[in-house]
Amino acid sequence: MLVNLTGALALGWLLTALAARGPETTRRKKLRLLLGTGFMGGFTTYSALATDTMLLFTQGSTAIGLAYGLGTVLLGAFATWVGMLLGTRGRTPQGDAK
Repeated sequence: MLVNLTGALALGWLLTALAARGPETTRRKKLRLLLGTGFMGGFTTYSALATDTMLLFTQGSTAIGLAYGLGTVLLGAFATWVGMLLGTRGRTPQGDAK
């Protein structure tokens, strides 16, 4: 669960930080795909979440399985949101003069 939550936080930060730098260029797109889809996709795994949840269900730990599955998804959404906040920290949108 910790790996998936860390990955959600990092992915939220990465995507927002890249978007805050301006329009997507070929270089930014390659960086987003390499780090976001490639590295973070390999770091986090939906299959591990699904397998671990199913194992808990089949071992008779229905409540723990539900808590683990739903908790990972809900906490992952929160971690992504926090990552997005961190990615926009100290940045103003393109074109805004301050």
